[in-house]
Parts: sequence; C-alpha cells; structure tokens
Amino acid sequence: MRSFMKKVTVVDRWLLGGSVASLVVALMLVGMRLDAAPKTDSDNEEFVRFIDVSAEVYREIRGKYVDDVEGRKVLEAALQGMFTALDEHSQYMDPRTLDSLNKDTGGNFSGIGIHITQRQGLLTVIAPIPGSPSQAVGLLPWDRIIEIEGETTEGMTLQDAVDKLTGPSGTQVTIKVFREGEPEPLEFTITRATIKIESVASQMLESNIAYIRIVRFSESTTADMRRAFLDLKAQGATSLVLDLRFNTGGLLREAIEVSDLFLPKHEIIVSTNGRLKSQKREYRAVEDPIITMPTFVLVNEGSASASEIVAGALQDHKRAVIIGPKGKNTFGKGSVQTIEQLRHSLYDDEDGNPKASAIRLTTARYYTPSGRTIHHIGITPDIGIPLPKNHERDLLRHGLLGDTTIPTTADEQPETPESANPDGTEETPSESIELNEQPAPVTPEEGSEQPEAPKTEGSEPFYSKATKPAIVEDKFEDVMLNEAIKMMKIHMILEAGSGANATKVASAEPAPDTPEAN
Repeated sequence: MRSFMKKVTVVDRWLLGGSVASLVVALMLVGMRLDAAPKTDSDNEEFVRFIDVSAEVYREIRGKYVDDVEGRKVLEAALQGMFTALDEHSQYMDPRTLDSLNKDTGGNFSGIGIHITQRQGLLTVIAPIPGSPSQAVGLLPWDRIIEIEGETTEGMTLQDAVDKLTGPSGTQVTIKVFREGEPEPLEFTITRATIKIESVASQMLESNIAYIRIVRFSESTTADMRRAFLDLKAQGATSLVLDLRFNTGGLLREAIEVSDLFLPKHEIIVSTNGRLKSQKREYRAVEDPIITMPTFVLVNEGSASASEIVAGALQDHKRAVIIGPKGKNTFGKGSVQTIEQLRHSLYDDEDGNPKASAIRLTTARYYTPSGRTIHHIGITPDIGIPLPKNHERDLLRHGLLGDTTIPTTADEQPETPESANPDGTEETPSESIELNEQPAPVTPEEGSEQPEAPKTEGSEPFYSKATKPAIVEDKFEDVMLNEAIKMMKIHMILEAGSGANATKVASAEPAPDTPEAN
C-alpha cells in the first residue's frame, strides 16, 4: 500500500500543472482502485499504470484538443469504452439508459417499435414489435440498419442508435437498411408512436385447438398466460399452439415461470454457469403443471433469449414439439446479463443527489435441461416447415394472430413507403437494446454526433461484410400456423385411437401440400 500511495502522490504532483478536472479524474480512479481491490501484486501494478495513463490522456484531451470538451462526456466515453473489450450485451448504463430499461420491461414507451442488437459489429434488427410502426413499414429480422437520418451507423454505439431512433409520438425518423438479397439498401421513413406492448394474445382455433401467443416476456406475462389458458380450457380446448415467433425475450423470471406452467414439480427448466459461484444455478419447476394437453411451439429466427429458454425446456423434457422454418434455428441469445446499480454517478438530480446509474454485465450463459448451450447457436426445431419466398416479411405486414392495431399518433397514421416490401439476473432486449436479450427505449434526447467513417474509393461497404442466414419466406397465409393446426388434428385423431403422447409427433413430416421453399 505504501508504494501505491507513493505513486499516487507523484501523479497528484504532476496534475498540479494541469486542470482541476484532471485532479478530479485521478482521485476518481484512485477510488476505483480501492474499490476494485486487485488480488495480486501484478494486478496492483497494472491498475496503477492504468491510473497514470488515464489521467495523462484525460489531461491532454482537456488541455489541447481543438474544441472545448465537457469533462463528463470524456469520462463517460471512457467508461463505455471498457465494455467494447467484452461482448455486445454488456454496457455502462447512465441514468437515462437505466430509466429506459425500466420503461421497456414495463411494456410502455414511445418510438418506432423495434428490438435491435449488435451482431458482427453491425446494428441488427432482432424483430419489430407487433403492431408497431416498424412492423407497418415492413422491417424484418436480420435487417442491418446502416444509416439513421443520413448518418452512418458504422462505429455507432447501441445506445446512441436507440437515442436517435426513439422520440416523441408523431415525429419521424428516416433509416436505411441493408437486406440480404436486395440489390440496393432500402430506405424507410417511420412515424414514431406511443407503443403499448400487450404481453399475451389468445383465441380458440378450429377443432378445439387453443392458440396463445406470447409477444414479450414482461412483468405480467405468466399471470396473463395462466388467465388466457384457463379461459380457453373452459371453452373446451383440448390442445395448444404456443406462438413464440418474433418474441425477442424479456425477463428471465417470467420465462422460468411460464415453463413452470408445463413441467412437473422439481424438473429443471434452465441452468446458468459463470465464473462466480452465485452464477452457477439451476432453476426448477416449483408447482405442479396446469398445462398438460398436447402442445406445439412455433419459433423462428426472431425468437430470442427468454423464448429460447421456454422452447429449450419444453423440447428437452419432450413436453412439446418445436416447429420452425426449415433449416433455421432461433436467434441464439444465450447469455445472462446482471444489472448492477453503481454506488457512484456522474449525474445529479435537481436537488443535488446522485442519479442512479448501473452496469449491465454478462455474468453467465444459459444451458437447457440437457446441458445444451444456445448462445450463438439457438434452438433447432423438431419439425422444419418449408416457407414460400418472403413469407415472414408478408406475415409481419399482415400481422400474426393477436397483433394489436398499428398505433395512431396525434397527427397521422404511420405510412408504408413504396420501398417497403414488407431479481437478480434478468435479461433485456433493445429499441429496446437486448436481449435480454433485454435492450431499451429511451427518452427523446439526441445522441452524440458521429462522424462519417472515411471510405476508400472502390472499397466494399462496411455493412456488406456481414453474414446472414438466407431468408426463406409470395402469397400470404400463415403457413407455419396452418401446418401446426393440420399436424395437431392428425395427432389428436391418433391420440384418440392409441393414447399416444403429443411428443410422438416430433417425427412427423409436414403435410404434402406444404408450399415449397424458393
């Protein structure tokens, strides 16, 4: 400790010739040093060198940069920069971002209605929110947003992108997207709206088949799911189709509790494994199941995080048959993010009290009951349904069962441009940032300006380097749902004759009149 204090004294003396702000940052870093408590002499030395370098760089920027720079802005950028060495889901959360996360999990916000993430360094659409302006104009999963209001997204942080996409209801934002298979980027002008995300939609289909769609795993999902199921069962439902398509995730506890509705008491639902002992956990069913009827689960590439937990648990326990597009897995978001509120903040409220800030840190990965990881792999469906070309694009534009009406604003209805052809550990998606998938709508403040990245003449655009699974999606009908209904009818006939379990259908082939993929 004596050698450390001696070195800090040297740094302090050096800073006396610079700005007061430089002294502040050095003291802040010293506080970080004391809190961090490195375990070895090597860690101590490395951290002290970090203090020296950080303080020197800060002083040079504040004293010599061509324009006057707000100290807090530099410090905040430094904090955010730490997370670039990690994964796309870890981040520093200033008070505004933390507030956005709380709004997102509550299910109410104003924006264009889209879940996005960073994939291969590119701003990637996970899925548009059902009934949102983004769905109305035809945005699709795996679209890469390459410009927002004419500004390239190359090098743009996820939170800055969210800041630019969200805003007051009735305002507009223009984006440009790269879509695999399109000769040129597509441009969309989207009118923002106040969006209410309904957690669960349900109705009775033909042949007493219950249909329940989970749109988002928010605070009321399990209660809504239980209520919907009991209502349909009272109407005579004898089988269930659970639709998790385009569901980008949400709260971990809700995914566990929804799974608990299907599985016998004490059966494992999901496990997590990380460096800390607290992250090595198993989550098990704690109640007797209330849903015991034959069940098919619909998924696609837009099913992420919490959706994958439910699908994986039901699949491993052979409690349901998982149906998806042929040759496609779910999104593959299988990491755990822990939200840790910080004791310190760079921001104060109007009374001078520190505003809450936090970090969102990947602390573990999910594993299905059989021990499979889903991270960057996803859930492989038991049955793959060939889909017509552009099918999922048309499906989003027409709406899935239970989709809410596209919201109106005080001034206008969102327009479809001609170019459009269509707790502890919790997760959060994103305009929402996410997943937990699980990132988040924010208050309408402008993000920081990002300079256009220099481009070499003849060089390949940054966004074209991304890989994307081919879209197997022209005529409109909900092919997957129709096939699930056909297979369920066949299964119920067979079950009536032999008492076979629903999971026996896993080896069945799609009906002969299934449209061929293009």
